[in-house]
Amino acid sequence: MTIREIAELAGTSRGTVDRVINGRGNVSPELEKKIREIIQRENYQPNQLAQALINSRKHLRIGVVIHSVGNPFFDDVIKGIDERTKKLKSYGLEVQVEHLKGYSEWEQIQAIDRLLEQEIDGLIITPINVVPVQKRLETIAIPIVALNTDIHINKLAFVGCDYHNNGMICGDIAKLILHQGGTIAAVVGNFDMSGHKQRVEGLEESVGQHPNIVVTAKLENQDDDQISYHLVKDYLKTHSPHLLYFGAAGIAGGVQAVLESGKNIPIITVDETDCVKKNLEQGIVWATVTQQPYLQGDISVKILYDYLANKKKPKDPYCYTKGQIKLKHSK
Repeated sequence: MTIREIAELAGTSRGTVDRVINGRGNVSPELEKKIREIIQRENYQPNQLAQALINSRKHLRIGVVIHSVGNPFFDDVIKGIDERTKKLKSYGLEVQVEHLKGYSEWEQIQAIDRLLEQEIDGLIITPINVVPVQKRLETIAIPIVALNTDIHINKLAFVGCDYHNNGMICGDIAKLILHQGGTIAAVVGNFDMSGHKQRVEGLEESVGQHPNIVVTAKLENQDDDQISYHLVKDYLKTHSPHLLYFGAAGIAGGVQAVLESGKNIPIITVDETDCVKKNLEQGIVWATVTQQPYLQGDISVKILYDYLANKKKPKDPYCYTKGQIKLKHSK
């Protein structure tokens, strides 16, 4: 429903409807009542971006802390952030991003502090779920959106995939591959990232329904290809799992180690980076489960902007993106 359509139903002009909506008067009581009845009946909602531009007396500044350095998964997350920021730039939005590598809780806290010094109005963060970070975030008097991985604090929203379900889907695929039983080695970034931990828990819950499948190793590669390469290479010198599961980044390095080992081990991964797509096409990776990274970045900025500009909270504070299974011939 638009102002023009309301005007047509009320038999008046768009200017008159606009005066009623914005309380500028100079409209007869009878006509104003008629217009308001139409607005209520049709559940008219004013253009929130336009309203934000009218109401805003200053630019809005959002800070982002994201562990993107050396992690190609976040390339699409950043694209989502950038595209939404461009759309909202004319409405006074500015976004400042702190790009981090690895999972140092102190570096994350320092990045938060640098953004706060710039007087940000809201924060988007891929949080490390440890006590020092939790305590620091709890002291911040601005709205927070947890992006891609969650943390137990008072926040406006979490935007990301349902990691436990994501892990269970990978477990279901593993059961199809290891239908007679076998061992699985799981490689993730860091168990202090709640999403990584939940993925492995979901994997174990799913394969635990099979009497002869067990996860025998849980390795942390810090989302780093070099660390992943050496970690997997050393592990395969003395172990021969029936399946390898990569539940975070560092996939390129880990897959290279598997190929160099000469062992024919099925591989399941997550996400859809260029490395994963290439290895899917070549049949090295058997399956991957994606999580719509572009939407995660886009939605996070939109949710926080809507709240800062219009005090509009998301209908559901847990905004899950979809998990999609990709195979060699998926399109």
